[in-house]
Amino acid sequence: MNIVITCPRYFSEIEHLKSKLSDDFQLDYFAPIDQGFSANEMKDKLSNATIAIIGDDEINDNVLSNSHDLKLLIKWGVGTDNIDIESKDTYPNLQIFNSPADIYIDVAEHIIFLIGSLYKKIPTIHNHIREQGKWSKPIGTRLYGKNIGIIGYGSIGKQVSKLLNSFETDVYFHDPEVENNHAQYAEKKNLEYIQKNSEVIIISASLNSQTNQLINKKFFDSLGKIPIVVNVSRGKIINENDLVSALDDQQLLGCALDVFEEEPISLKSDLKNFENVILSSHNASNTQEANNSVNSQVTEILLKWFNDA
Repeated sequence: MNIVITCPRYFSEIEHLKSKLSDDFQLDYFAPIDQGFSANEMKDKLSNATIAIIGDDEINDNVLSNSHDLKLLIKWGVGTDNIDIESKDTYPNLQIFNSPADIYIDVAEHIIFLIGSLYKKIPTIHNHIREQGKWSKPIGTRLYGKNIGIIGYGSIGKQVSKLLNSFETDVYFHDPEVENNHAQYAEKKNLEYIQKNSEVIIISASLNSQTNQLINKKFFDSLGKIPIVVNVSRGKIINENDLVSALDDQQLLGCALDVFEEEPISLKSDLKNFENVILSSHNASNTQEANNSVNSQVTEILLKWFNDA
């Protein structure tokens, strides 16, 4: 039996996993240079795998059709949009799981910190002091009392709205999958309302056919205010060329991005030219606490599969 691990955040759990397994297995682990391995690379790495623990690596039908022995695929973390297959029914002998654990806590905190960094212009001040020797004092903005629009109201959206409650903000959310119009800390509105009324727009939605390129020129042209945009979900929800144009045209006060259309972000990306843009390396959930929580869940899933097999 061959276990293949391609998620570096699980590497710290390997010795614990070994202590729980019998000796009749082979364990291989590989760290991608960038955000994840390509489909071609995964096709090679999973060719003899029985169990795979993956990160943001590309998985498609070409990969799985070549993975004849694969019985269990565990995605480290929440999002599974990197698993792009026609149908799970095509692989009746394969079980696929994700492992959200309590990552939403860390991502929600990251959102608050990004908003605060933008509003208080902390990176700008830091760079002026450290790189230019300037004692600059740019005027910031308070978060208190702002209208906040959240696109995607799952665990992350709910947690961030809870945190925003302490700032006495008015929080609205758009999510067709949520039927409750009056959540505890936010009120459901349509997308047009979010566009017209929000001073902060947070993207915490899953990537799917409805959200792909949802934030585009048409979206920016329909804004009623000059907001900041924070994206911690998936980069392809925002059309980055249109985002650059919106920043050029001063339709936005700024933006903070933890995710990008292509990762890592290109060295030549125009987003690097704006002082009011904060760039983060798809790292919102990367805390010791989250790693421990997800690693434990992944191990539990794997051991349960062994027991049930």
